[in-house]
Amino acid sequence: MSEQNNQDGQDGPKYVIDSMFGGTALYDDVVGPGAPEDRASHERVWPAIPAEYCPPPPEIENALKEVQCILGYLKRFLTPTPLPEDDLELMSDYLLSMETRDDLTALVLKQTEAESAINMVSRILLKDDTKYNFKSRAEALLKHWYKLRSSILKYTPEEMLADRPLAPFKTDLPDDKPAEWKLDLGEARTAEAQRQLELLKMEKNRCVKYWTTVKPPRVMGWAPVDGEAWKKVSRTDLENGNLFFSPYFSPIWESYGLAQMDAMFWTDPDQTPEEEAEHEKLKVEQHEMLELARDMRRVRLEHAQSLGFKGGW
Repeated sequence: MSEQNNQDGQDGPKYVIDSMFGGTALYDDVVGPGAPEDRASHERVWPAIPAEYCPPPPEIENALKEVQCILGYLKRFLTPTPLPEDDLELMSDYLLSMETRDDLTALVLKQTEAESAINMVSRILLKDDTKYNFKSRAEALLKHWYKLRSSILKYTPEEMLADRPLAPFKTDLPDDKPAEWKLDLGEARTAEAQRQLELLKMEKNRCVKYWTTVKPPRVMGWAPVDGEAWKKVSRTDLENGNLFFSPYFSPIWESYGLAQMDAMFWTDPDQTPEEEAEHEKLKVEQHEMLELARDMRRVRLEHAQSLGFKGGW
C-alpha cells in the first residue's frame, strides 16, 4: 500500500498497488471496511530506523568488512566486462568466497547490498566464460539467496527483524583448493577493508543521530503480509499510513542512499571542530572511492564497446 496525501485528489477514486510490477486496484475493493476500531493494537512492532541503516553490530563486523571489500572488487573489475590484464583467477576466488562463506547473515547481505552487487556480476559480458563461469555462478548464488529470503515471509515481525545466519551456497571446494581453504585478502586489501568499515561506521553513526534528532527515514509504503491483512487493521489506521504498530503490514523504506543524503550535509550542532574535520575527511575519502569506481567502470565500458557488445549496462 503506497502512502497517499489525504489532500491530493481526495474527491477522486483511491488506488492501492496490488502487485510487485506496479499494478493497481481500487482502494475500496481491496480494503473493504477494515477491522473494527476496538480491535486495533497500538503496541509498536516496527522500528523507526531499519537495522541495515544502522552501524553494524560487533559480531558481524569481520564478515561485513571482507564482504564489502570483495563485492567492491567484483563490481569494479568484472562489470560490464574485464580488461585483458585483469586477474580473473583472483576474481574467481573472490566469488568462491561468497559462495562458500559460513559467516554470512541476513544483515550482512543487507548492509553490503550483496544481492545488487552479485546481480551486476551475473550480467558480465564475456566472449568465453567457460573457464570461470562467472555468469552462471552469480545467477546460482542469487537464486540461493532469493530462496532463503522468500522463507522470511512466513516469519513473525520479531523473527523478520532478528538477524539470521545463512547457509553457504556451496560446501564443497574445487579440486585445486585445500580442504580448509578460506580467502586471504592480503595485507593491503585487509587494511583497505578495515578503513572502509571505519568510514561506514562513521557515516552511519552520523545518520542515526540525524534520524533520531531531526527526521527519521521515510516509509514509502506498507506491504500486506497476506491477503487477509486488510481485514485485521482498522480503515482509519490504514488511511493515516502509520502502521508501525501492525504485524500485518511490513514497511517499505526509502533507499539508504536517499535516506542518508540529508544527514551527510547536515551540520551537527553538538559536533566539535575536530569531529567536523573528521567528517569532512570522510566525505573526501568517499568521493575519491566513488571517482575511482567510476573511472574503472568507464574504461571497462569502453572495452566492452570495442569488443562489439551493445547495451545499456
